[in-house]
Amino acid sequence: MENKTLENRNQNFLIFSYPIVIQILLGLLCGCLNIGANYLQHFNPVPLYIDTIFTITASFFGAVSGVISALVYHISTTIIYAKVPLWSLVWAICSLTIVLIIRIYIHTRRKIEITDLVLLVFVISLVVSLEGSAIFTVLNVATGYREDSQVKFMYALLSSNSISIFVSALLPRVPVNILDKAISTCIGWLSFKGISRLLSLVKKA
Repeated sequence: MENKTLENRNQNFLIFSYPIVIQILLGLLCGCLNIGANYLQHFNPVPLYIDTIFTITASFFGAVSGVISALVYHISTTIIYAKVPLWSLVWAICSLTIVLIIRIYIHTRRKIEITDLVLLVFVISLVVSLEGSAIFTVLNVATGYREDSQVKFMYALLSSNSISIFVSALLPRVPVNILDKAISTCIGWLSFKGISRLLSLVKKA
């Protein structure tokens, strides 16, 4: 009985294990898809980031694909948007943190169910909100960096009422990230299931 349980756990874990070459290709693909998704958010009236959907997808395939997807997205958008300073690449830390959270979670659970997706949404949202607020605070103090993301209006309102930079950056980020990561995690998971099934069909052909 114990051996059967161990075998099932190993089979579940293997769902998330892909060769390095496949991970590299998927990482590049997902990074490019992230660029497209982020571009589309400019036409979305809802204040969402929409820049980690496919990094989440890539992270389910493996750490390598997740990291490549995150770096491709951040490096490409920094180069494309010429007015963005190179030090803005520091925001890649948030995407890389998402990769780390997902990989640690998969290593711990070895399978993903609906309840796991819900938990991932809240863990990712909280950690990234704290991390993003800390990064913004450091950049604001060190370079005079101004909030220009989806939370800029709420940040301006809070900071104008003598609330600290960190708290003003954090409070609006939490609800925005919860909504954003809920959408991104669900779409990312469904994309992973679809792509993995397609890869299985190709392998069998």
